[in-house]
Amino acid sequence: MFKIINIENFGNLTVDSTLITVDNDIITVDTTTGADGYLFSVPYRFFSSNVKFLIYDEFNDIETIIEVEAEDVNNYMEFNFNFDFEDDKTYESKITDIDGKLIWRGKIYSTTQTDLQNYSINKNDREV
Repeated sequence: MFKIINIENFGNLTVDSTLITVDNDIITVDTTTGADGYLFSVPYRFFSSNVKFLIYDEFNDIETIIEVEAEDVNNYMEFNFNFDFEDDKTYESKITDIDGKLIWRGKIYSTTQTDLQNYSINKNDREV
């Protein structure tokens, strides 16, 4: 879930766009993929069809850069990608254009839990 705030009059405030998104949203990724991998759909600051999707594993200090072709679908940037996520792990992520200009930034949390409506960070699989 994310919140979008449209600001018409900035005064002394400067930003990349009148569309401001919260940068620390957490995206939950189902660890099962389809034939085309994961579908990623996010609001964006500006659109570019050729982008770099950066996934940073904070714990192991490993950055993966995936070059993808994105589509604009109702003002959301969408693309498919493949990545081997580890269960119960958080990744930093960002999307940039080919020149490195930031389009979107956020967090991805990977889980094998299938009931995401009732997700629990302390899931007790032993039911004790």
